[in-house]
Amino acid sequence: MSERPPRANRLHFALAVVAILFTASSSSADARWTILSSGTLTILGDQSPATLRDVALQIEQFRTVVGGLIRNADRPLSVPTVVFVVGSRKGLEALLPLYKGKPAGMAGYFAQGQDSNYIVLSLEGFDESAAITYHEYTHLLMKNAVRSLPVWLNEGLAEYYSTYRLIDRGKAAVIGRAMSDHIALLRQRYMPLAELIEVDQSSPMYNEGERRSIFYAESWALTHYLMVATPDGGTAINQYVTAVAEGHSSVDAFQRAFGKPPADFDKELQGYLRRLTFNAYRFQFPDTLTVAEPGPGRVLTAGEVDAWLGDAQRRVRRVDEGAPRIERAAAAEPDNATTQMMLGLLRLSQQNAPAALDAFGRAAALAPRDFLTQFVCGVSRVRADPRASDERRRLALATLKQAVSLNGASSDAYATLAYVQMLADDTLADARTSIEHAIALAPGRLDYRLRYADVRLLQGDIDAARSVLTSIAAIKFDSISAAAAKERLDAIARTAR
Repeated sequence: MSERPPRANRLHFALAVVAILFTASSSSADARWTILSSGTLTILGDQSPATLRDVALQIEQFRTVVGGLIRNADRPLSVPTVVFVVGSRKGLEALLPLYKGKPAGMAGYFAQGQDSNYIVLSLEGFDESAAITYHEYTHLLMKNAVRSLPVWLNEGLAEYYSTYRLIDRGKAAVIGRAMSDHIALLRQRYMPLAELIEVDQSSPMYNEGERRSIFYAESWALTHYLMVATPDGGTAINQYVTAVAEGHSSVDAFQRAFGKPPADFDKELQGYLRRLTFNAYRFQFPDTLTVAEPGPGRVLTAGEVDAWLGDAQRRVRRVDEGAPRIERAAAAEPDNATTQMMLGLLRLSQQNAPAALDAFGRAAALAPRDFLTQFVCGVSRVRADPRASDERRRLALATLKQAVSLNGASSDAYATLAYVQMLADDTLADARTSIEHAIALAPGRLDYRLRYADVRLLQGDIDAARSVLTSIAAIKFDSISAAAAKERLDAIARTAR
């Protein structure tokens, strides 16, 4: 009788197996829909529990890789992330947005929401859908970790990590594979790095057609050069991010971190792009790598499948199909937390707050030990009634407190809890504790720091609030947060006068 392999080796073997499954036809997939959870990840699809578990492990492992470069980037996402895994492109069609009345021609997508993120993957054509997933997932991990990330580096890192692939039977990963389309474009069109590093979210270069393509390509190229071909490039990137966060100009931060001004760097990067071959970075997973083991799988009921599919359709604006699906599921299974939660989200999107609140109340009561349900219902209760009455505020507080007790790693649960606690004087001190928890979990989130400043203002500590707001107002690469901070500072000044 053979011995069971060690945990790390089992993980490597499992990930190697799932890489093979990703190229298999859908005929081998389990026709039943299954669901399982792993921290803030919820994985469901028409696949076996083993396949879903391996997808969860691969996504969790990806966080470890990104965290190897950017401190705090390996932390769980602030809101639950739901991953749909279907075996074939045909099975994917019901979940895709429509283009000219037909399902768009894509192998998957990533959709960010206030209550949860949705990742939709097809095992047929997995490479395409995985690239989209890893690009957007990198953005969210960076947002949690870093206060002020220049736009070029934010997109460059997302493109760099989008090429992530497992190799060596899951014992290692390759990152930063060459992107031939980007290289070909930049050999024809190139912009000076002095222009690239000044781009912000409002710049035409970031928002207009072909110019946007050049921006993405050159952001990837500079990141790739720094990460793969420059000694201690990762360290230099961290120094650059720190200098930007401290308020240094783009050019000054660049020279401090990389040892020369952007103009001198142009020749090096253009020479790099003329190379015939490009190296990639190999990440060797340590034998002691620990990844949270997903929970056991459970077969979904017919109503739950309809509710999940209907909600996914609602999120991609296929409401005419999704709404009847959700309503049918809620009527058929009124004592099911999932069907009631999706009904609440549907009613909230229809601006029917009373019906939404009723549905969220039923869902929360039906699944008191499920983090996803408690989080979605708690956050959505606040969205449905931001200035809640005492009774509704009490219900929202109870739901959000249950969410953080079930999963203390969700920064958004703490941040939303802090908002509700801000609404009454007797819970104002609790609001400060909650928002401090949120900031500790996701130090890069400026919206949390704005909320912290609001709490301090309500407590009468003007100096503490002003200090936080002044640092945010000086940030150049997040114009929305900077403007919000300036607006609060102006209000403080008006009050003082």
